[in-house]
Amino acid sequence: MKSKEEILAKYYTMDADGLPEISADGLLKAMEEYRDATEEAAFNAARQNAGDKLLYANFSDYREALKTEPLEPSENEKVKFVADSIVEQFLPSDPTTQHFSFQFRTEGKEYTARYIRNVQGYWEYESFI
Repeated sequence: MKSKEEILAKYYTMDADGLPEISADGLLKAMEEYRDATEEAAFNAARQNAGDKLLYANFSDYREALKTEPLEPSENEKVKFVADSIVEQFLPSDPTTQHFSFQFRTEGKEYTARYIRNVQGYWEYESFI
């Protein structure tokens, strides 16, 4: 594995005064190269300790296995996020109220968010209609 100094040396240039300098883009590339090198070194070290049974034939197979698709939030999570961000506009003024609801529109649909007061007296999202 290359040392970080060896990797950085590839991206240095000399300025007009003869001093070495590195651009932001060069630094970013060097950091990415160092990250890749350390990940591969860690993979190889772990692979040597795994014994004779290998889960991945090579580092690129291992990296592919790590990739995941981003999870799409559920409709309830989306509604809760929007409702929680605007709930302060709809809080009831009566301190004895235990439930309330309000309507809003998002992504072309009409929703009614329901809230309930918890034992500490804070409003919590309950559900939507």
